[in-house]
Amino acid sequence: MKQSKQFLRAKYLDKLKKMSEHDRKKINQKLQKSLFQCEKWLHAKIIGITISQTHEWETWPIIEQAWLEGKKVAAPKCDPSTKQLSFRLINSRQDLAVQHYRLMEPICDQTTPVLPNDLDLLVVPGLVYDRSHYRIGYGGGYYDRFLANFDHTSISLVWSGQMVDVLPRDTFDQPVSHMIIAP
Repeated sequence: MKQSKQFLRAKYLDKLKKMSEHDRKKINQKLQKSLFQCEKWLHAKIIGITISQTHEWETWPIIEQAWLEGKKVAAPKCDPSTKQLSFRLINSRQDLAVQHYRLMEPICDQTTPVLPNDLDLLVVPGLVYDRSHYRIGYGGGYYDRFLANFDHTSISLVWSGQMVDVLPRDTFDQPVSHMIIAP
């Protein structure tokens, strides 16, 4: 039986929310360690990365490591009227505020916009992934629209429990170029 995106989204969101703190911490550490050793990370000067929610893989340690390494960090900003994603450079937590969809996003008067292809590496969130690097996110299509015209490296941090063989796909769905998978 083929499962719908809506069903899979709900199933894997629930699975992530129910994960123990101990398991979440172990997986976070494995994903971060693998990312920091990845060739794409080592060469990236500007990294696009979302500000994680509690059930997602932690991005603050990644952001702080990027700053320690002298990299610039750009966080996404949603425009619900156009369903487009843009990125703005952040230098501290004070550059962020809760905005659309209750997400932490850059404050426009305090941050500078970044052109999409100025991002050397884009870390893309998701709930469930398949072997061909397609993902199901939260249903807004923001990242698929962004990735459609993004020419640099996109990467997702994935726990093996988020993997399936094949996901249902629509014509607008975009795969990420790389995945780091933790057991």
